Amino acid sequence: MKHVEYEVIGMRCIGCSLGIQKLLKKQKAIDNVEVVLHESKLKIAYDESAIDDETIVKTVGRLGYKAVRIES
Repeated sequence: MKHVEYEVIGMRCIGCSLGIQKLLKKQKAIDNVEVVLHESKLKIAYDESAIDDETIVKTVGRLGYKAVRIES
């Protein structure tokens, strides 16, 4: 299981964060999704053999937001 954090640009309200969380949880390869609205962060645990970073970024982008991976 891989754990990654993203900065989410454009997320401003609880509805935004819930929409992102709901859409990402539909992906079977994603085990856990945590959206931290006041920090504009998205924390995800996922199976890297089944889904990749680009797919996660594109999924968030479908809702009109930009996800930028935070390198640790």
